[in-house]
Amino acid sequence: MIGAARDLGIDVRKVASEDLTRIAGNAKHQGVALECGPLPVHALDEILRFQPPDGEDLLVFLTGVEDPRNLGAAARCCSFLGARAVILPGKGAAPLSPTASRTSAGALESLPVSVVPGSVSACGELRSAGFQLVGLELGGDSLWDWQDVGGRIVLVVGGEDRGLGRRIRAACDRIVTVPGRGPVESLNVSVATGIALFHIQARRRFEGSEKTLDKKDSNH
Repeated sequence: MIGAARDLGIDVRKVASEDLTRIAGNAKHQGVALECGPLPVHALDEILRFQPPDGEDLLVFLTGVEDPRNLGAAARCCSFLGARAVILPGKGAAPLSPTASRTSAGALESLPVSVVPGSVSACGELRSAGFQLVGLELGGDSLWDWQDVGGRIVLVVGGEDRGLGRRIRAACDRIVTVPGRGPVESLNVSVATGIALFHIQARRRFEGSEKTLDKKDSNH
């Protein structure tokens, strides 16, 4: 590890364990700490500039996640399950922080992140760019009934307690809910995000398989 760091031009210093704990701010450093700059943030128009060759795109807008650990866990789901970028509001949500970064297991360092000044206006920009806005919240259609997952989609996720909020909900094209069967009424926001993203990817893969089969049948 030390050799790899030096190969990258990173200055390496050995310090006592108690000094490392003081530098890191806690004892969970596992013997290593890296001083780095703030996470890079992209303007929304930079994110929207990308034109996918197959016409399909997937973004996640975390509109009001206030717990940095939930933010990090949701970003980890986004990275693992194929979202291209994450959008965050500039106010009313957890900031990009060491706690969020650590919980994301590196996702926030590798996933493009855009911080927007206004959530409602950002929804308008996304719709104008050709995205379908799908809100994830209790009281919507069952996630399993949502089949038209092709094209350009923004999964819009609300906060832990408030949900999407009236204006954000109204800005969405549809609202979907993860259906449950147990006595617990709701899921952690990052878990719900992961389930919804998996549903989208599973449906897209299924539809892609169907198109392949149809093409093979037409060639016979």
